[in-house]
Amino acid sequence: MALISQQTFSKKVAKRLGLTDYFAYIYINKKIRDMRNVFEPVRVKGKLLAKNVQTGKFAVKGMIRDVQLRTAERNREVLVLSATGRVTRVAAEDMNVTLTPQPEPKMSFMQVREEQDPQVMFTNIERLTKMVGKGIQPSLVITGSAGTGKTHLVKQTLTDMGLEEAKDFVHFKGRATAAGLFITLYENEDKIIVLDDCDSVFKDDDAVNILKGALDSYDARKISYISTKTLKDAYGGEVPRHFEFTGKIIFISNISQAKLDAAIRSRSFVADVELTTEQMFMRMEQLMSKMESRIPGAAKAKALELMKELAAEFDGVEINLRSFIKAARICAMGFDNAKMMIAEQIIAPE
Repeated sequence: MALISQQTFSKKVAKRLGLTDYFAYIYINKKIRDMRNVFEPVRVKGKLLAKNVQTGKFAVKGMIRDVQLRTAERNREVLVLSATGRVTRVAAEDMNVTLTPQPEPKMSFMQVREEQDPQVMFTNIERLTKMVGKGIQPSLVITGSAGTGKTHLVKQTLTDMGLEEAKDFVHFKGRATAAGLFITLYENEDKIIVLDDCDSVFKDDDAVNILKGALDSYDARKISYISTKTLKDAYGGEVPRHFEFTGKIIFISNISQAKLDAAIRSRSFVADVELTTEQMFMRMEQLMSKMESRIPGAAKAKALELMKELAAEFDGVEINLRSFIKAARICAMGFDNAKMMIAEQIIAPE
Protein backbone atom coordinates (compact mmCIF):
# COMPACT_ATOMS: atom_id res chain seq x y z
CA MET A 1 0.00 0.00 0.00
CA ALA A 2 1.58 3.27 -1.12
CA LEU A 3 1.93 6.13 1.32
CA ILE A 4 0.24 9.39 0.52
CA SER A 5 2.39 12.12 -0.99
CA GLN A 6 2.69 15.69 0.20
CA GLN A 7 1.43 16.93 -3.17
CA THR A 8 -1.79 14.89 -3.13
CA PHE A 9 -2.54 15.23 0.54
CA SER A 10 -5.98 16.83 1.04
CA LYS A 11 -5.92 20.27 2.66
CA LYS A 12 -9.16 19.50 4.45
CA VAL A 13 -7.41 16.65 6.30
CA ALA A 14 -4.76 19.07 7.57
CA LYS A 15 -7.44 21.54 8.57
CA ARG A 16 -9.33 18.84 10.46
CA LEU A 17 -6.15 17.93 12.37
CA GLY A 18 -5.26 21.57 13.00
CA LEU A 19 -1.83 21.16 11.34
CA THR A 20 -0.02 22.71 8.40
CA ASP A 21 0.10 20.66 5.20
CA TYR A 22 3.72 19.64 5.84
CA PHE A 23 3.24 18.54 9.44
CA ALA A 24 -0.01 16.82 8.57
CA TYR A 25 1.88 14.91 5.90
CA ILE A 26 4.52 13.80 8.42
CA TYR A 27 1.89 13.00 11.05
CA ILE A 28 -0.40 10.93 8.87
CA ASN A 29 2.36 8.97 7.12
CA LYS A 30 3.81 8.06 10.48
CA LYS A 31 0.47 6.89 11.82
CA ILE A 32 -0.53 4.86 8.79
CA ARG A 33 2.85 3.38 7.88
CA ASP A 34 1.36 0.19 9.22
CA MET A 35 -1.96 -0.03 7.32
CA ARG A 36 -3.37 -2.28 9.98
CA ASN A 37 -4.63 0.94 11.59
CA VAL A 38 -6.82 1.86 8.59
CA PHE A 39 -10.40 0.65 8.21
CA GLU A 40 -13.04 1.05 5.53
CA PRO A 41 -16.83 0.93 5.99
CA VAL A 42 -18.41 -2.15 4.39
CA ARG A 43 -21.85 -3.73 4.55
CA VAL A 44 -22.23 -7.41 5.35
CA LYS A 45 -25.80 -8.73 5.04
CA GLY A 46 -27.04 -5.17 5.44
CA LYS A 47 -25.01 -4.46 8.59
CA LEU A 48 -22.38 -1.69 8.47
CA LEU A 49 -18.96 -2.84 9.75
CA ALA A 50 -15.36 -1.56 9.83
CA LYS A 51 -13.01 -3.72 7.76
CA ASN A 52 -9.22 -3.44 7.96
CA VAL A 53 -7.86 -2.52 4.52
CA GLN A 54 -4.74 -4.67 5.00
CA THR A 55 -5.80 -7.75 6.95
CA GLY A 56 -9.44 -7.91 5.93
CA LYS A 57 -10.46 -8.46 9.54
CA PHE A 58 -13.34 -6.58 11.13
CA ALA A 59 -12.97 -4.15 14.01
CA VAL A 60 -14.42 -5.31 17.31
CA LYS A 61 -17.71 -3.80 18.33
CA GLY A 62 -17.28 -0.37 19.94
CA MET A 63 -13.84 0.34 18.48
CA ILE A 64 -15.35 2.65 15.85
CA ARG A 65 -18.70 4.31 16.45
CA ASP A 66 -21.64 3.69 14.13
CA VAL A 67 -22.01 7.39 13.35
CA GLN A 68 -18.36 7.53 12.21
CA LEU A 69 -18.92 4.53 9.96
CA ARG A 70 -22.08 6.00 8.42
CA THR A 71 -20.37 9.32 7.76
CA ALA A 72 -17.32 7.63 6.24
CA GLU A 73 -19.54 5.49 4.03
CA ARG A 74 -21.47 8.51 2.82
CA ASN A 75 -18.31 10.55 2.10
CA ARG A 76 -16.21 7.68 0.68
CA GLU A 77 -13.65 7.91 3.48
CA VAL A 78 -11.51 5.52 5.47
CA LEU A 79 -11.00 5.62 9.21
CA VAL A 80 -7.52 5.87 10.76
CA LEU A 81 -7.26 4.49 14.27
CA SER A 82 -4.47 5.97 16.45
CA ALA A 83 -2.65 4.19 19.29
CA THR A 84 -4.77 6.15 21.77
CA GLY A 85 -8.00 5.01 20.12
CA ARG A 86 -8.75 8.27 18.34
CA VAL A 87 -10.49 7.81 14.98
CA THR A 88 -9.81 10.19 12.09
CA ARG A 89 -11.72 10.17 8.82
CA VAL A 90 -9.59 10.61 5.68
CA ALA A 91 -10.69 10.64 2.05
CA ALA A 92 -9.98 7.21 0.55
CA GLU A 93 -8.60 8.82 -2.61
CA ASP A 94 -6.05 10.83 -0.60
CA MET A 95 -4.71 7.62 0.89
CA ASN A 96 -4.66 5.65 -2.38
CA VAL A 97 -7.19 3.23 -0.93
CA THR A 98 -9.61 1.61 -3.34
CA LEU A 99 -12.80 1.00 -1.41
CA THR A 100 -14.48 -2.40 -1.63
CA PRO A 101 -17.32 -2.21 -4.18
CA GLN A 102 -20.64 -2.31 -2.36
CA PRO A 103 -23.57 -4.36 -3.70
CA GLU A 104 -26.49 -2.46 -5.13
CA PRO A 105 -29.16 -2.02 -2.45
CA LYS A 106 -32.08 -4.41 -2.86
CA MET A 107 -35.46 -3.08 -3.76
CA SER A 108 -37.95 -2.59 -0.92
CA PHE A 109 -40.93 -4.93 -1.36
CA MET A 110 -43.10 -2.61 0.72
CA GLN A 111 -42.34 0.23 -1.67
CA VAL A 112 -43.37 -1.96 -4.59
CA ARG A 113 -46.63 -2.83 -2.82
CA GLU A 114 -47.39 0.82 -2.15
CA GLU A 115 -47.16 1.47 -5.89
CA GLN A 116 -49.20 -1.57 -6.90
CA ASP A 117 -52.63 -1.28 -8.48
CA PRO A 118 -55.13 -2.45 -5.81
CA GLN A 119 -57.06 -4.30 -8.51
CA VAL A 120 -54.06 -6.62 -8.89
CA MET A 121 -53.93 -7.17 -5.14
CA PHE A 122 -57.61 -8.12 -4.93
CA THR A 123 -57.41 -10.29 -8.03
CA ASN A 124 -54.68 -12.26 -6.27
CA ILE A 125 -56.93 -12.68 -3.21
CA GLU A 126 -59.68 -13.98 -5.49
CA ARG A 127 -57.24 -16.50 -7.00
CA LEU A 128 -56.03 -17.67 -3.59
CA THR A 129 -59.64 -18.02 -2.40
CA LYS A 130 -60.39 -20.21 -5.42
CA MET A 131 -57.44 -22.42 -4.49
CA VAL A 132 -59.04 -22.96 -1.06
CA GLY A 133 -62.45 -23.48 -2.63
CA LYS A 134 -61.09 -26.15 -4.97
CA GLY A 135 -59.22 -27.90 -2.16
CA ILE A 136 -55.79 -27.18 -3.57
CA GLN A 137 -54.78 -25.15 -0.51
CA PRO A 138 -56.25 -25.84 2.97
CA SER A 139 -55.85 -22.37 4.45
CA LEU A 140 -55.56 -18.67 3.68
CA VAL A 141 -54.93 -15.68 5.98
CA ILE A 142 -56.00 -12.28 4.63
CA THR A 143 -54.91 -9.14 6.48
CA GLY A 144 -54.99 -5.42 5.84
CA SER A 145 -56.94 -2.21 6.02
CA ALA A 146 -60.51 -2.25 7.29
CA GLY A 147 -63.32 -1.47 4.90
CA THR A 148 -61.59 -2.59 1.71
CA GLY A 149 -64.04 -5.33 0.76
CA LYS A 150 -62.00 -8.37 1.86
CA THR A 151 -64.95 -10.32 3.30
CA HIS A 152 -67.31 -9.47 0.44
CA LEU A 153 -64.75 -10.63 -2.13
CA VAL A 154 -64.12 -13.94 -0.34
CA LYS A 155 -67.81 -14.81 0.05
CA GLN A 156 -68.66 -13.67 -3.48
CA THR A 157 -65.81 -15.75 -4.91
CA LEU A 158 -66.93 -18.88 -3.06
CA THR A 159 -70.53 -18.30 -4.16
CA ASP A 160 -69.49 -17.77 -7.79
CA MET A 161 -67.74 -21.15 -7.60
CA GLY A 162 -71.10 -22.76 -6.89
CA LEU A 163 -70.53 -23.21 -3.17
CA GLU A 164 -73.46 -22.56 -0.83
CA GLU A 165 -73.21 -20.81 2.51
CA ALA A 166 -74.14 -23.05 5.46
CA LYS A 167 -73.80 -26.13 3.25
CA ASP A 168 -70.31 -25.82 1.76
CA PHE A 169 -68.91 -22.89 3.74
CA VAL A 170 -69.75 -21.06 6.95
CA HIS A 171 -68.99 -17.51 8.02
CA PHE A 172 -68.29 -16.54 11.62
CA LYS A 173 -67.62 -12.99 12.74
CA GLY A 174 -66.62 -11.60 16.12
CA ARG A 175 -65.13 -12.83 19.38
CA ALA A 176 -63.79 -16.37 19.61
CA THR A 177 -62.48 -18.24 22.65
CA ALA A 178 -60.25 -21.31 22.51
CA ALA A 179 -63.15 -23.61 23.44
CA GLY A 180 -65.49 -21.84 21.01
CA LEU A 181 -62.97 -22.14 18.18
CA PHE A 182 -62.45 -25.85 18.89
CA ILE A 183 -66.20 -26.54 18.85
CA THR A 184 -66.65 -24.53 15.64
CA LEU A 185 -63.96 -26.56 13.92
CA TYR A 186 -65.53 -29.80 15.17
CA GLU A 187 -69.04 -28.90 14.03
CA ASN A 188 -67.78 -27.87 10.59
CA GLU A 189 -64.93 -30.33 10.21
CA ASP A 190 -65.47 -30.86 6.47
CA LYS A 191 -66.47 -27.32 5.42
CA ILE A 192 -64.70 -24.12 4.47
CA ILE A 193 -64.74 -21.94 7.58
CA VAL A 194 -64.45 -18.18 7.08
CA LEU A 195 -63.34 -16.57 10.35
CA ASP A 196 -63.88 -12.83 10.08
CA ASP A 197 -62.58 -10.28 12.62
CA CYS A 198 -62.00 -13.04 15.18
CA ASP A 199 -58.83 -11.30 16.32
CA SER A 200 -59.48 -12.15 19.97
CA VAL A 201 -57.97 -15.58 19.31
CA PHE A 202 -54.53 -13.95 19.18
CA LYS A 203 -54.88 -12.92 22.83
CA ASP A 204 -55.32 -16.52 23.96
CA ASP A 205 -52.36 -18.92 23.66
CA ASP A 206 -54.67 -21.95 23.63
CA ALA A 207 -56.74 -20.46 20.79
CA VAL A 208 -53.58 -19.64 18.82
CA ASN A 209 -52.37 -23.24 19.13
CA ILE A 210 -55.72 -24.59 17.95
CA LEU A 211 -55.67 -22.17 15.03
CA LYS A 212 -52.13 -23.26 14.14
CA GLY A 213 -53.32 -26.84 13.93
CA ALA A 214 -56.28 -25.91 11.72
CA LEU A 215 -54.17 -23.76 9.40
CA ASP A 216 -51.52 -26.41 8.78
CA SER A 217 -50.75 -27.42 5.22
CA TYR A 218 -51.84 -31.06 5.51
CA ASP A 219 -55.12 -32.29 4.01
CA ALA A 220 -56.13 -33.83 7.34
CA ARG A 221 -55.14 -32.20 10.62
CA LYS A 222 -55.61 -33.64 14.10
CA ILE A 223 -56.99 -31.01 16.47
CA SER A 224 -56.91 -31.48 20.24
CA TYR A 225 -58.40 -29.72 23.26
CA ILE A 226 -57.44 -31.40 26.52
CA SER A 227 -59.34 -30.11 29.54
CA THR A 228 -60.85 -31.46 32.75
CA LYS A 229 -64.15 -29.91 31.68
CA THR A 230 -66.09 -31.67 28.93
CA LEU A 231 -67.00 -29.46 25.97
CA LYS A 232 -70.49 -29.67 24.45
CA ASP A 233 -71.81 -28.77 21.03
CA ALA A 234 -74.86 -26.64 20.19
CA TYR A 235 -77.18 -29.60 20.85
CA GLY A 236 -75.67 -30.56 24.19
CA GLY A 237 -73.68 -33.47 22.88
CA GLU A 238 -70.18 -34.10 24.14
CA VAL A 239 -67.33 -32.91 21.93
CA PRO A 240 -64.39 -35.34 21.75
CA ARG A 241 -60.99 -34.20 22.92
CA HIS A 242 -59.47 -35.05 19.54
CA PHE A 243 -60.82 -35.12 16.02
CA GLU A 244 -59.54 -35.05 12.47
CA PHE A 245 -60.20 -31.78 10.68
CA THR A 246 -60.45 -32.06 6.88
CA GLY A 247 -62.03 -28.68 6.26
CA LYS A 248 -60.48 -25.45 5.04
CA ILE A 249 -59.86 -22.15 6.84
CA ILE A 250 -59.97 -18.58 5.52
CA PHE A 251 -59.02 -16.16 8.30
CA ILE A 252 -59.75 -12.47 7.64
CA SER A 253 -58.27 -9.82 9.93
CA ASN A 254 -57.52 -6.10 10.09
CA ILE A 255 -54.35 -6.83 12.08
CA SER A 256 -51.13 -5.96 10.30
CA GLN A 257 -49.49 -9.05 8.83
CA ALA A 258 -46.24 -8.07 10.56
CA LYS A 259 -47.99 -8.56 13.93
CA LEU A 260 -49.28 -12.04 13.16
CA ASP A 261 -47.70 -15.02 14.85
CA ALA A 262 -44.84 -16.21 12.63
CA ALA A 263 -46.01 -19.83 12.95
CA ILE A 264 -49.45 -18.87 11.63
CA ARG A 265 -47.95 -17.08 8.63
CA SER A 266 -45.69 -20.01 7.81
CA ARG A 267 -48.53 -22.55 7.92
CA SER A 268 -50.81 -20.80 5.48
CA PHE A 269 -51.02 -18.83 2.29
CA VAL A 270 -51.11 -15.14 3.19
CA ALA A 271 -52.43 -12.07 1.41
CA ASP A 272 -52.07 -8.51 2.66
CA VAL A 273 -54.07 -5.51 1.44
CA GLU A 274 -52.72 -2.70 3.61
CA LEU A 275 -53.58 0.17 1.26
CA THR A 276 -52.17 3.69 1.16
CA THR A 277 -54.58 6.61 0.90
CA GLU A 278 -53.89 6.87 -2.83
CA GLN A 279 -54.53 3.14 -3.32
CA MET A 280 -57.75 3.36 -1.32
CA PHE A 281 -59.08 6.15 -3.53
CA MET A 282 -58.08 4.11 -6.57
CA ARG A 283 -59.97 1.15 -5.12
CA MET A 284 -63.09 3.32 -4.71
CA GLU A 285 -62.88 4.43 -8.32
CA GLN A 286 -62.58 0.82 -9.48
CA LEU A 287 -65.64 -0.31 -7.50
CA MET A 288 -67.76 2.84 -7.79
CA SER A 289 -70.02 1.53 -10.55
CA LYS A 290 -70.73 -1.69 -8.61
CA MET A 291 -71.47 -0.04 -5.26
CA GLU A 292 -74.78 1.46 -4.15
CA SER A 293 -76.59 0.85 -7.43
CA ARG A 294 -79.51 3.06 -6.35
CA ILE A 295 -77.24 6.13 -6.17
CA PRO A 296 -76.54 8.05 -9.42
CA GLY A 297 -72.99 7.94 -10.70
CA ALA A 298 -72.69 11.73 -10.48
CA ALA A 299 -73.44 11.64 -6.74
CA LYS A 300 -70.81 8.95 -6.17
CA ALA A 301 -68.24 10.91 -8.17
CA LYS A 302 -69.04 14.01 -6.07
CA ALA A 303 -68.65 11.98 -2.87
CA LEU A 304 -65.21 10.80 -3.95
CA GLU A 305 -64.16 14.35 -4.85
CA LEU A 306 -65.27 15.68 -1.44
CA MET A 307 -63.48 12.86 0.39
CA LYS A 308 -60.25 13.72 -1.43
CA GLU A 309 -60.65 17.36 -0.42
CA LEU A 310 -61.21 16.41 3.23
CA ALA A 311 -58.20 14.07 3.22
CA ALA A 312 -56.02 16.93 1.95
CA GLU A 313 -57.35 19.39 4.56
CA PHE A 314 -57.71 17.31 7.73
CA ASP A 315 -56.02 14.56 9.72
CA GLY A 316 -57.94 11.51 10.88
CA VAL A 317 -60.14 11.09 7.79
CA GLU A 318 -61.38 7.49 7.47
CA ILE A 319 -60.64 6.45 3.91
CA ASN A 320 -62.37 3.15 3.20
CA LEU A 321 -65.36 1.73 1.35
CA ARG A 322 -67.65 2.15 4.36
CA SER A 323 -66.91 5.86 4.60
CA PHE A 324 -67.39 6.19 0.83
CA ILE A 325 -70.87 4.68 1.10
CA LYS A 326 -71.75 7.23 3.79
CA ALA A 327 -70.46 10.07 1.62
CA ALA A 328 -72.29 8.80 -1.48
CA ARG A 329 -75.61 8.56 0.36
CA ILE A 330 -75.26 12.13 1.62
CA CYS A 331 -74.39 13.44 -1.86
CA ALA A 332 -77.36 11.57 -3.33
CA MET A 333 -79.66 13.81 -1.27
CA GLY A 334 -78.27 16.98 -2.85
CA PHE A 335 -77.67 18.83 0.43
CA ASP A 336 -75.97 22.22 0.04
CA ASN A 337 -73.59 21.51 2.96
CA ALA A 338 -72.70 17.98 1.92
CA LYS A 339 -68.98 18.43 2.58
CA MET A 340 -69.49 19.34 6.24
CA MET A 341 -72.01 16.55 6.71
CA ILE A 342 -69.57 14.04 5.25
CA ALA A 343 -66.78 15.38 7.45
CA GLU A 344 -68.90 14.79 10.55
CA GLN A 345 -69.33 11.16 9.53
CA ILE A 346 -65.84 10.17 8.41
CA ILE A 347 -63.39 12.25 10.47
CA ALA A 348 -62.45 10.60 13.75
CA PRO A 349 -62.92 12.80 16.84
CA GLU A 350 -59.69 14.02 18.42
